[in-house]
Amino acid sequence: MKRFVHGGAVARTARELGVPMGDILDFSASINPLGVPDGVLAAARESLLEAVHYPEIDAASLRGALAAHHGLPAENLLPGSGSTELLYLLPQVLRPRRALLVTPAFSEYERAFSQAQVQLDFFPLCPEDGFQLDPDKLLRALPTDTDLILLANPGNPSGAGVDPEVIETLARQVREQAVVAVDEAFVDFCPRRSVLERVAGHGNLYVFRSLTKFYAIPGLRAGYLAGPARGIARLAAARLPWSLSTPALAAASACLAEEEYRRRTLAAIPRLRDALAEGLIALGMRVFPGEANYLLARLLDGMPEAAFLADGLRPKRILIRDCADFPPLDGRYLRVAVRSAGENRRLLQALGELLS
Repeated sequence: MKRFVHGGAVARTARELGVPMGDILDFSASINPLGVPDGVLAAARESLLEAVHYPEIDAASLRGALAAHHGLPAENLLPGSGSTELLYLLPQVLRPRRALLVTPAFSEYERAFSQAQVQLDFFPLCPEDGFQLDPDKLLRALPTDTDLILLANPGNPSGAGVDPEVIETLARQVREQAVVAVDEAFVDFCPRRSVLERVAGHGNLYVFRSLTKFYAIPGLRAGYLAGPARGIARLAAARLPWSLSTPALAAASACLAEEEYRRRTLAAIPRLRDALAEGLIALGMRVFPGEANYLLARLLDGMPEAAFLADGLRPKRILIRDCADFPPLDGRYLRVAVRSAGENRRLLQALGELLS
């Protein structure tokens, strides 16, 4: 059985090293370095007073809040326990026979669709092109019996963005043949790339969103899916009841009100990302331009592989993401989250020691 690996193994690493979780500096999971917004933390804490009651069975209050936030009818939106829950639900309910996955990509795409017995094809993006999607090339490669296309915007681990007009055009071109599903888990870091608020104009466009990356609440599990009303109704009918806990519902709704936090994040991340990229380049790596809160880098000829660096950083209580399990990438590629300036300098210093 294929092994699926993820970043963010802070608890396991802390346990194995015998140190507190707070001592681990995690660059392997891409979480907003500004931390949990105060208002979100307060909402989650206050909601614990209601823990004696069941949460909403259908997350109706969050659905309404999302509708108001995006200017969409509530019938076009479905909250979930993280976007991954909805990623698994979609193939189980829509039952595509054959899907095309744009790669490199989050490994749970493959696992979710494989578990639903969907035949998979892969459309690899090219490093030499900066992992940019060429829709014409994709359409030429599309098997005639494909009935679902899945891509991420921005890409993970590449960080490359896709113009929303390109995605809309693709959805129109395949509307008689296939569903287009877009994972926008990191699009809050580059909001102009989003097509979520355009789903009402398409009968075949679905968009996954996560609240856990941008608002730094991965431990609470909150996300949502936007799509055509008829398809969303089918998915809602199949979803498990009480999918989101009371603290997750409270935190997710509070996230939507965090305008100042959004502004601060969008001002800080590009500056931090650029400085981190310069540091990685100075160490001899090729860094791919990205639009999110992480960077993909390639180790050049004569340099050790990413696994060597990951193993060497671990005793220093630093985690990075070896991208060898993001086909078609190999052991020369690594991904690092954008963290605070001081934390980024600590990573660069530790990498420099390993590469010297």
